[in-house]
Amino acid sequence: MKRQEYQQQNNFNYALLLPIFLMLILSIWLQYWVAYYDQNNPTKQALKQLVFVGLGTVLMFGVKYIKRDIIWKAVPWFYVFSLLLMGSLYFFYDPHMYDLTNTKRWLDIFGFQFQPSEIAKTAYILFISKELVKYNKRVPEKDIRTDLDMVKKLALYSLPLFFLMFVQKDFGTSLVFICVLGALIVASGINWRIVAVLGGIAAVLGGTLIFLVFTDFGQSILSSLHFKEYQLNRIRAWVNPFEYATSIAYQQVQGLLAIGSGGLFGTGTTGVQVYVPVRESDMIFTFVGEAYGFAGATAVILLYFYLFFQIFYTGIKSNSTFNIYICVGIVFMLVFQTFENIGASIGLLPLTGIPLPFLSQGGTALVSTMLALGLIFGMDSKA
Repeated sequence: MKRQEYQQQNNFNYALLLPIFLMLILSIWLQYWVAYYDQNNPTKQALKQLVFVGLGTVLMFGVKYIKRDIIWKAVPWFYVFSLLLMGSLYFFYDPHMYDLTNTKRWLDIFGFQFQPSEIAKTAYILFISKELVKYNKRVPEKDIRTDLDMVKKLALYSLPLFFLMFVQKDFGTSLVFICVLGALIVASGINWRIVAVLGGIAAVLGGTLIFLVFTDFGQSILSSLHFKEYQLNRIRAWVNPFEYATSIAYQQVQGLLAIGSGGLFGTGTTGVQVYVPVRESDMIFTFVGEAYGFAGATAVILLYFYLFFQIFYTGIKSNSTFNIYICVGIVFMLVFQTFENIGASIGLLPLTGIPLPFLSQGGTALVSTMLALGLIFGMDSKA
């Protein structure tokens, strides 16, 4: 075997592995201490997180060695499978999680609960990426008319997914899909006029939603559209958190107090004093801020940015349009989730229940994220 071929087949992206490895170690560490302060069994929680880390690692390296042509052919079937999984929630949802959340978002298979929407994120990125690559090959000379036809086609393909998200009342995750779709449309070079119009429509819809929340007439409209009271309360709590400090904004206010008490270098892992509800999941960043202060929180954010850079760099280095689109989709999926979760923790954004990648409790989200990262690792191999 020639030396060059040997190097290509045994190439491994250690620069990408580093931030992932550090995030996984940090996730186990944080889950241990959060469980300790919430008076749960910290060892059990850490071991549970370790199991998900192990499962995700096996899946990540398994996906790395799947040949690119197999992935290409399997993309539409993977997308259809994810839609069928989400559709099955209407019949086979987890009754325990339904009692807790009044939503049908979790499947229960042999005692293991998972959210099909997490799997759908990767499937959706692959599907939209493939459609854009096919469009580039099919229409070498593009104009605003052909671009508009393509955007309509993407919207049509996305319709079943967004319908299922609407039925499941998962507004937060729907925003992740919208962000991914918007990022891929921009990355594909769609005519800027179309992008500007779509951006304007999104801004108007967002502004209208906020306006409706604060009017009686608007709230009646939102209720007719199946928006729940707790979703409207999240907006109210975001705008005036301390006005509702003992009621609907209790979680946000406690999170702000926790981060504020951390100061520059934090109180230390054994010095945490502020109680924050759902700290192990939606509000995990508040524990980072309190225990490790501004310095520790900044280090975590920089680690995320380093991960995003390495994903982008891997896609560009692969010299493949399909790979680049996949990297763009995965990065913006992670960026939106990170920005929304941290933004909600520090009061910049309303709570949506979106977990912080890697660090929040939730096996499905962690394993699904590592599945997506397995695709990135595969870009450096001859698989």
